Amino acid sequence: MYTTSILYRRRRRGTSTVLGTLIFVGIMFTAVIPMLLVMNQADTIHEIRKVEVGRLEEEKASEKISFYAYLLEEDPLDPINDKINLRIKNYGSIPVKIVSVWINDEKYPQEDVNIKSMETKSLDTLIVDQVLSSYIVKVITEKGNVFTSRSGNLYYSGGIWYTPSLGISVHIINTKGKYEITVTKGTETVGYYESQFTEWGEVINTFRVDDPDSYTVTIKKLVGNDLIELFDSPVVVLISWPPENPDDGPISHIYVDGNTLKT
Repeated sequence: MYTTSILYRRRRRGTSTVLGTLIFVGIMFTAVIPMLLVMNQADTIHEIRKVEVGRLEEEKASEKISFYAYLLEEDPLDPINDKINLRIKNYGSIPVKIVSVWINDEKYPQEDVNIKSMETKSLDTLIVDQVLSSYIVKVITEKGNVFTSRSGNLYYSGGIWYTPSLGISVHIINTKGKYEITVTKGTETVGYYESQFTEWGEVINTFRVDDPDSYTVTIKKLVGNDLIELFDSPVVVLISWPPENPDDGPISHIYVDGNTLKT
């Protein structure tokens, strides 16, 4: 009887060890392993979101637009309000959606304003309060970018709206020489420059003009005692405001070769 009792107890101890192992394995499968799977899935979702955020930031950085804000002529039928137009060019590689325009602290929501890459589009006219003396115009895109007008702030003083100065910038590719530059509108001379000494390197002069119009730039080089016109001269410059292309700006640039003369 004593021997039988010992054997019985040993069998129970062996059974308890097996049951404990099975319980431990069950806990591993029902708790620890699912937890590891959830953690792995969370890491995967985190990495996916990081990639998405990086892509969105890259797309946001690739938005590149340029725009001009300009005032229309006063409407005799509505002298109280001002009317502002915006001309926008998208020179980025992706389409841009305009969601709002801000003029000072007032928001003007925009609907369905999608501008394709390299496309230029004019927005609907915005009606603003004329009691203000200046307007700061900004454009907001769907991706959160903020762009300001290349024409700068619009100022009103003494019954006149001021816009950026218009002008013609003349670039002469020069090694050595003295030059005479004349800017005319019709028969009227509106700009003149003459070298006072021999100039080395590129010659750059900018002439301010008062009105959008057609101008003629004549450039001559001093050879001995004579002024000889350059081969590329004269140059006709058509200045428009606002410019058809927002990239053009209020200053028109012309480039001529100062080493090639007319024969």
